[in-house]
Amino acid sequence: MSAQAHDASQKLSASVGYPEEYRLLELTPEILTQLEGTEKSTLVIRGREDDVAVLVDSEERTYQLHTAHTSNGLYLVTEGPEGLELRTKLNQTFELHKTQPQIRARVLEVLGWETRGSFSGVELEDQQSPSQSDGEDVEMAVDGDMSVGKSVVRHVTDAILARHVQAGERQLRCVLAEVPAFRHAESGHWRIVEPAYCLELLRLILATQIERDWSLDALDAKEVFLALSSDAGGDALLSEAVEAVLGKFSTPAFDRGPKVYAIDSRRVARFLAEQIFATEGARPWPVSEFLAALQATMPPQLQLDDISDLENWRSKAIPQSLVRDMAYVSTPIDSQQLFTPSGVSAESTLLNPLSRSTLPHEPRARMCRMFEARSRWTAAELQPFFEDLVDVDNALLESGDVQAQSTVKKAVDSWLLKFGRGVKGAGGEVVYSSRLN
Repeated sequence: MSAQAHDASQKLSASVGYPEEYRLLELTPEILTQLEGTEKSTLVIRGREDDVAVLVDSEERTYQLHTAHTSNGLYLVTEGPEGLELRTKLNQTFELHKTQPQIRARVLEVLGWETRGSFSGVELEDQQSPSQSDGEDVEMAVDGDMSVGKSVVRHVTDAILARHVQAGERQLRCVLAEVPAFRHAESGHWRIVEPAYCLELLRLILATQIERDWSLDALDAKEVFLALSSDAGGDALLSEAVEAVLGKFSTPAFDRGPKVYAIDSRRVARFLAEQIFATEGARPWPVSEFLAALQATMPPQLQLDDISDLENWRSKAIPQSLVRDMAYVSTPIDSQQLFTPSGVSAESTLLNPLSRSTLPHEPRARMCRMFEARSRWTAAELQPFFEDLVDVDNALLESGDVQAQSTVKKAVDSWLLKFGRGVKGAGGEVVYSSRLN
């Protein structure tokens, strides 16, 4: 409050409740514009007691709250009946730092609390109807210790997900669709579709598509469910599970109907690649062996041209391949060849499973983990493993948008300057080793 606005002799007194509990939050220009706009806007702080608090705005931008201490005291005063009233004195404020929320790992953790486990088909469910059990988040001691602050949950509801996941509703729904998970209409409980059943259901859908001569670009979820239920002789499937599987492996074709989907061959191939890598732990896969396994499991009507062309699987091409964020390259021969202009041929390239979703969320810790996996990297090789830490639209990245790729490259370059040492490799490209050891 400016000194010009009040007489210097005006009385200043403490309020009845002094010091009152206030916190000052420094707003970003984007949030200020939202709050001053005519449309309804909301700010929500999400997180557990042991999380760094995250603020989600109306546009679902996410910000971490960090405490900033001030050298001078800040006094909050208001107009009172007898002059100015001092409400509180502050020596710190909250600053907002834009962040990418750690959604997937937390969503999987919370969904894992569901007492019924993953969904593997109605025929394997127990006799109790899910609607007969409450979905409350029941606070109980974990290992006899309430201080850990964890919850034992009978069933996972929208409220529980919102309480534990630091993200906006749209961001949360995107991750739930990618898992995939579905919300049971009657009970409101969320369930993961078990991966093996997810693949089984996908194969049933594709077999029915051939049998009924449906277009892969216009699969109606309701028609698919009715066809599969009829073939199974009754209620052997849940419509929500069918729609969840379609959502994971398709792109919406809602211009053709409210629940119409177009199968995406690349999404199917990526899922199959994940399952192949998961079958034998972290052992390296020769490219030829991996491609043979992938082609053997890929549905015939969904074959991709880039799977069979070995030029797409040279060591230099892996960061642009469908396994770009789930495996890194090594070679049984001289590792220097990895960093030559032509790289290593597909016949001499090994794929080492390393899923980005399992890596630490903090850039320094993630960089450390990457250098533990392999001692030297180029920036292009590291980029796919850091894209989820950068504030860019994933759809733009997948489409090859130049600006989105450039934004990620700048972020990775800045982290490499902090955490890596760069030297020119045999082909003139800068190769980085760790400076964290």
